[in-house]
Amino acid sequence: MEILRLIDTSPNVRKLTLSIGDMKIDLERDAADTQERPARVQAAAPPVAAPPPALAKGQVTAVSDKEAAPAPDGTIPVRSPIAGIFYLAPAPGEPPFVEVGSEVTEDTVVGIIEVMKVMNNIRAGARGVVTGFGAANEDLVQFDQALLYIDPNGQADPS
Repeated sequence: MEILRLIDTSPNVRKLTLSIGDMKIDLERDAADTQERPARVQAAAPPVAAPPPALAKGQVTAVSDKEAAPAPDGTIPVRSPIAGIFYLAPAPGEPPFVEVGSEVTEDTVVGIIEVMKVMNNIRAGARGVVTGFGAANEDLVQFDQALLYIDPNGQADPS
């Protein structure tokens, strides 16, 4: 933001190129923008309440702890450590990491959360059997949202 302020307050600067590692920023001002213009005073419009944004398909709204569904009795929720897109499988068309009835250990990967094109493995964090899910594949999940539930006393069907 300091760079933008410098360019805005320096009428003689028309172009700036900044390279840091793999990142490159090119800023260029139109020739007409380099000439000084008289300041205009404009009355501010009164604030208007904006309508709530529409939710995209698969988007989940953030809920408070009071609104969040409680974990089923005796289960441990696996909570999202970050907000992002939740994936149940390592890639499209591949089987999910876990399903209801899957036995898991603390280190079992149970899903992936994508944040800014970075895939983050989500581990169970507890031993037991998966009893249900709090998020579906490709849902936008919020920080601390329950992704799935583990019964620490459960055992998978022997069949």
